[in-house]
Amino acid sequence: MDLNGIHLTVWLRRIVTRARFARGLFLWLCLTNVTQLVQLYLYEGLSLPLEGMALLLLEGLLRVAGLSLLLALLCSLLPRFVRRGVAVLSGLLFLVDVFSLTHYHNVLDAGLLQVILATNTQEAVEYMVTQGSDILSMLALASFLTGAFLLYRRMYRRKHTAGQRRLLGNGRPLLLRRQAFFAGRGTRVFSLVLLALFAGSVCHAFADPEDSVEKLPRHLSVGRLVANLKQSYDENRSTAYIDYALASQLVEILEDRHDIPKVIFVLGESTSRHHMQLYGYNLPTTPNLSRREQAGELTAFSSVTSPHAGTMAVMRTLFSFYDKGAAGMWYDYGNLFDILRAAGIHTAWLSNQESSGFYGSIGRTLASRCDEQAFTSHLSHTIDLSERYDEEVLPLLDDALAGDSRTEMATQSDFFVVHLMGAHEDFKRRYPASFARFTAADETGGAKEDAASRQIRAEYDNAVLYDDHIVDAIIQRVEDQDAVVIFLSDHGEEVNDVRELVGHGDESSSWQHDVPMVIWTSTKFRANHAEDVRRIQVAKDHAWQSDEMVHTVLDLLKICVPQYEKEKSLLLD
Repeated sequence: MDLNGIHLTVWLRRIVTRARFARGLFLWLCLTNVTQLVQLYLYEGLSLPLEGMALLLLEGLLRVAGLSLLLALLCSLLPRFVRRGVAVLSGLLFLVDVFSLTHYHNVLDAGLLQVILATNTQEAVEYMVTQGSDILSMLALASFLTGAFLLYRRMYRRKHTAGQRRLLGNGRPLLLRRQAFFAGRGTRVFSLVLLALFAGSVCHAFADPEDSVEKLPRHLSVGRLVANLKQSYDENRSTAYIDYALASQLVEILEDRHDIPKVIFVLGESTSRHHMQLYGYNLPTTPNLSRREQAGELTAFSSVTSPHAGTMAVMRTLFSFYDKGAAGMWYDYGNLFDILRAAGIHTAWLSNQESSGFYGSIGRTLASRCDEQAFTSHLSHTIDLSERYDEEVLPLLDDALAGDSRTEMATQSDFFVVHLMGAHEDFKRRYPASFARFTAADETGGAKEDAASRQIRAEYDNAVLYDDHIVDAIIQRVEDQDAVVIFLSDHGEEVNDVRELVGHGDESSSWQHDVPMVIWTSTKFRANHAEDVRRIQVAKDHAWQSDEMVHTVLDLLKICVPQYEKEKSLLLD
């Protein structure tokens, strides 16, 4: 039979073949993207009630299945090598995601991808040797699954070919074969329902300000890879420009009388002084810092505020001469680390926060201005979801301190930044189980007094308690040295304190701007720097904003540059 010059049997055979491939690829994509659902469950679902978790996973399943169906149908129209390439790539990414989830508690993202792309041959070999057993296990599993799939495919083809010959011998049209993807009524109904539900999920992405249609392709590993490659490229290009802008600014030191051997600047996260025993809170959330204050080792500043209620905005001002309301970009102003390095002070940035991605970009850039930089993780978007406890940054500090014992560094001054996860949401992920000391029954006051709200406040107070433990552990490492430890939170937090709100980001909220700042001094420091100790104690109640921190640090270190303004220092008499 001929239809416009095309043999109908050949045309039908092509449709059936492509439809059958679409069905197989659809199932394969759904299977190899189950890691996306695992990610949702581990990092968002666990913090939700049962019904919320079910809805989250259902929506995730619909997005994975809908995108898989659309990609499978698109691939059915493309050449065979493209279809096979998508299937192979999805399978490889599944193995990478499983490995990444097992080792880094996250699927492949832009942060890990940047690390991979920046890894040289020697580092790659060392990593392969270190993780050899796990990698071999994954390869063995991949080989087994590939072999099983090829065997099944061979047996299926034999059976299908024999059945097709029988049908053709009976003269039955190929289009009636129910093996075709859209031939069966049930399959057609399933596909239409799936597409309709997927369309509803897309509409939800339009309506939800926390979501976006641009993020939809990331629900498939293939789409996530493409998006991560683009993100990595954009971030590297942006970072390169910012690094160039910073490096092009010459440092002119007018005076340098620095005499403090060691300064450790502990940058906290989302810690409100209103929840600290040190500042009069009714629960013992800071037993260590309170004890040190009573012993005369520590000064707690009572009227320090942050310029903004968000991390990135604060980070732009904290270590540069760019302050709130300044014109231009933050990297057009001088920064503290280039000044300290020019003065011969050894600098290090040690962080338990992300090293890349949207939230990690400024921290990574500032870290690059230091002599040393080390991060506990290379994830790029899980600052509020991961369970990397701040104790993981302590070995990084130990390594940095151990480096000072080398002969060539024995007389060198140091300035270390230790960037913590602090008390950032999700609060119960910020501390190990041994620090879950406060419960809902301990919580009183607040704008909302139901059990769920009190439990959230208890989890936040536990995070503050663990924060106190970490800062004290840092202090213990330099107690016998001539050292200063400064602790400052980037911004505050509301936890149903004065209204029914949990979180930060509201620039109009005074509670989100009220931050703790403490300066601890060692016995040797107090003996060697009596005037500095006096100035610190006199400034205890000064009203001051942390976007002037660079002036305070330079004042303490007795370093003067053209941009330095003494009247902006917290330690001004």
